[in-house]
Amino acid sequence: MRTRSKVGFSLLLTVLLLIGFVANAAQAHPKRIVKVLPRGHVIVHVGKLRYHYHAGVFYRPVRGGFVVVRAPVGAIVPILPPRYRVVHVHGRVYYEHRGVIYRPIRRHGHTAYMVVRLHVDL
Repeated sequence: MRTRSKVGFSLLLTVLLLIGFVANAAQAHPKRIVKVLPRGHVIVHVGKLRYHYHAGVFYRPVRGGFVVVRAPVGAIVPILPPRYRVVHVHGRVYYEHRGVIYRPIRRHGHTAYMVVRLHVDL
């Protein structure tokens, strides 16, 4: 009986992760390795580190592919991930997606979005 409840819990958790109910689901598996990056990914530099970004997920190159990593604070991305939500903090607009907060900025005459750390409950 105990095995059945473990299987049920694992299935429920998997479904919740897939539909985005668990905060920061993309970052819940930082050891997940993918062989090929999704089409349309962009390269993002934070300091001297190079990341690949697509739809709210950040990747770093490793032997055999790319590993999913936490969103690096300071990363600037050209487009928000799908299903983000608008958050207002002290009169400023931010965007939140799976626990990652983005602040709109102007870059090269266009709006871009920087990953920031806010110390407030959203």
